[in-house]
Amino acid sequence: MDRVDEFIQIYNELDREIKRVLKLDNGTPHVKALDIMAKKNDLIARNLDVLKQYARLRNCVVHDTVSGIEGPIAVPLPEVVERYQSLLNRFKNPLTVYDICTHRSKMLVASPDSLAIDIMQAMENLLISRVPILEKEKVVGIFNGNVLIQYLASMQKCLISNQTVMKELMEFTSLESHRKEEFDFVDKTLNVYDAENYFRKRNKNNHKLVALFITSDGTRQGKLLGLLTEWDLFNKVDRL
Repeated sequence: MDRVDEFIQIYNELDREIKRVLKLDNGTPHVKALDIMAKKNDLIARNLDVLKQYARLRNCVVHDTVSGIEGPIAVPLPEVVERYQSLLNRFKNPLTVYDICTHRSKMLVASPDSLAIDIMQAMENLLISRVPILEKEKVVGIFNGNVLIQYLASMQKCLISNQTVMKELMEFTSLESHRKEEFDFVDKTLNVYDAENYFRKRNKNNHKLVALFITSDGTRQGKLLGLLTEWDLFNKVDRL
């Protein structure tokens, strides 16, 4: 298959997929379908101009001719075909938060009975700033440096013994007690583009969405499957 045929095949498949998802009539113009899809899909929205350029190129290849010359008047560049195929693949099989998150098996976590000193030492060794606290695999809190400061301030003495356990700090580790930091719970099937919107919309008014907890049912009642941060989104996802 030459590049022209491959390019047209990608165009046709993307056209079919978009109309199938939107339940549009087959006679709906491709560009109109793109505009409608862009309002519902962030991948299409961020690549709308490029996709419209590809649609115009397809029309030139299929419909335009030059007298005395056989074959198409334009041949898509290899990198154009490659990008078009990549966009089609991402649309049909979007990356999910579970694809790029830190999975539960690789996370440092604590339990209510974990010794605070052990968790702090592990955080120091692994260069980790926050640790989820789990009870029966459900997130019940977060331990970080601010928790320690608030705990010591409330005790009015700088003392953490070797026997201090996480449940003694629960007043300060609950998700609601973290000042200007927020956490949310999502299902493993959430695509990465929608996840970006979570961070974009929530990082306002001096409040920061620190992480998304991926759980078995998408709520805080579900078992923890993984953790996703904004860093993950911008360092593990190819920018398309």
